[in-house]
Amino acid sequence: MGRVEVAPPVPAPLVRPDEVKAIRYRLNQSQSDFATMIGVSLATLQGWEEGRHRPDGPAMALLRVAAKNPRIVAKTLGRG
Repeated sequence: MGRVEVAPPVPAPLVRPDEVKAIRYRLNQSQSDFATMIGVSLATLQGWEEGRHRPDGPAMALLRVAAKNPRIVAKTLGRG
């Protein structure tokens, strides 16, 4: 049997601070309401929007989905 080569994983694109803020604006949410909606602390959200921290894991995935279709995220999370 031949060897199967597996390509290294491609890193997911980062969500920039301005994109986090734009997603929140598109959902017409205050920082506090948006943080509650996506299940993070207000300080965490502020850190993302100010570029002091980066979302990772599930938060990054949720923000990428929200960037593409904010209404479906709001509806799914019970805010739309």
